[in-house]
Amino acid sequence: MPQPPAPTCVHTILDRTARDFADSPALCVKRNGSWQTTTWQAYRDTARRVARGFVALGLQPGKGVAIIGYNCPEWFFADIGAILAGGVPAGIYTTSSPEQCQYIAHHCEAPIAIVEDRHQLAKFVQVWDQLPHLQHVVVMHGAVDGEDPRVLSWQQLLQRGDQLAESELEARIVAQYPADVGTVIYTSGTTGRPKAVM
Repeated sequence: MPQPPAPTCVHTILDRTARDFADSPALCVKRNGSWQTTTWQAYRDTARRVARGFVALGLQPGKGVAIIGYNCPEWFFADIGAILAGGVPAGIYTTSSPEQCQYIAHHCEAPIAIVEDRHQLAKFVQVWDQLPHLQHVVVMHGAVDGEDPRVLSWQQLLQRGDQLAESELEARIVAQYPADVGTVIYTSGTTGRPKAVM
């Protein structure tokens, strides 16, 4: 009887897939009327840039990264980037209220929140004073006005990542084990507070 494969980490699978299928499509998204494709190699490279950006912004191992937005490449880059940096991504329903966003971001002790646009940003701005762990909010789509240095654009996150040495990310990656929490999924909370599922 064949033995099941040994447990492995997300970074191992991502590296192997990028090596074996480097130029094959990993993600496709339609923007401005045309399809844009991200290859597996580009997926890996961008996720690592995001991970370095998270480390540069102060994400510590085991801490949450709250993500709210509709499906898009940036959502996946943030999700995998959080894992590579040793963090724990926590998705939030796009229909969640500011209070629900506050509860989840506080519960997972997220120093970083990734939001789709200014509409989702407004939810966090409304409850920021109730989030002692939250240091930065990154907006996936659209420009930021620059009035609050804690609010960054997606491009600014990538630029922060470009300034961090690969060796710092590698140190985070080699410290990971297959039994580590990969992500936290919060239940809808229809009968009370959302419950975190590891």
